[in-house]
Amino acid sequence: MDPDGGNKLAPALTHAQLDALRPHVVELQDGALATTAQLNTTAADVDAIFTTHLPAFIQARGGGPVPVMFWAHGGLVGEGQALETARQLLPWWLANGIYPVYFIWHTGLWATLGDLLASHVTGTSAAQARPAGAWTDSTDTVIEDAVRALGGPAVWEAMKENARLASIAGGGAALVAQRLQAFLAARPGALTLHAAGHSAGAQFHSHFIPAVVRPGPGFDSCSLLAPALTTGEYKATLRPLVGAGIASTAVFGMKEAVARADNCFGLYRKSLLYLVGGALEPHPGTPILGLQQSLLADAELRLLFSGSHRAAAVWSIADTGPLRSRSSATSHAAFQHDAPTMDSVVRRITGRDNIISFGAASHPGVLSAAARMAR
Repeated sequence: MDPDGGNKLAPALTHAQLDALRPHVVELQDGALATTAQLNTTAADVDAIFTTHLPAFIQARGGGPVPVMFWAHGGLVGEGQALETARQLLPWWLANGIYPVYFIWHTGLWATLGDLLASHVTGTSAAQARPAGAWTDSTDTVIEDAVRALGGPAVWEAMKENARLASIAGGGAALVAQRLQAFLAARPGALTLHAAGHSAGAQFHSHFIPAVVRPGPGFDSCSLLAPALTTGEYKATLRPLVGAGIASTAVFGMKEAVARADNCFGLYRKSLLYLVGGALEPHPGTPILGLQQSLLADAELRLLFSGSHRAAAVWSIADTGPLRSRSSATSHAAFQHDAPTMDSVVRRITGRDNIISFGAASHPGVLSAAARMAR
């Protein structure tokens, strides 16, 4: 039921697999470093990224500069699925010469939202009587009202709070930002910085990126995939940094017609981002950055994303034009698994079109050979 994949059963990782992830994963709970999770992260683990693992990667790459990518997953992705995705994709990032750091952040009660919604809808006689395919915008409005009545805004706000807490004093992401700043102060020019995230991952980065940039270095790229961030929040947090802390940014989303053909939980017949703006934000109809019509309706954002070299908006299906501006995602969940989208992100990070495609991520032998050649 989870459009972000959070309810998929991920295989339990072995101790050896978890240890292999430790140089690339920072796991958080309520914003702080995780202490009761599958992969508990300590301050010493964070230190080791910057004192041991990253220097070794730089040395293997000939001394730098090397790109470091900070990934934040969506709000409905469960811990097990997030760890498994990191494990599967780690070789692909490395084969492209990128050092990935995954923030695994526990997003709280929102994982129960689908079950609450399904229980409410299937428990009504109107839903039981309605034939498949007969859902309409009016039905979606009823669902939005139900989600709001079920406490959806409070759940969503709690998830936002987890994202905020991570990057303030005492937060796990704040510690990463501090260690990153210290590393670059000691080794200027050794890294280029990049942020990427899916859905509510944009909420996370709206706090993490400013925490890095305000006192320290800037990001070379920021790629937001179907961002579940209001246009107002974006303009208050990340927009002021474009060109002054974020050299290049891109928003990947669906064209309006494609987003309206999506569904959420198999019940709500539009993209999840419509549900965010219609039911989870305090005011129904709040404009969401990842919705094409919301971005285009905002004069400031429409101008920013109208072809500037600093900002690009990629609306799927986009199968022509620059290779770093492609996407074939046709559902909210698809962006993080879509080869053209992920290839575009890597091209933006590396600055080159010749990359190891995301399609190779399911072929360990190909990635191993590519990694050896890269070294």
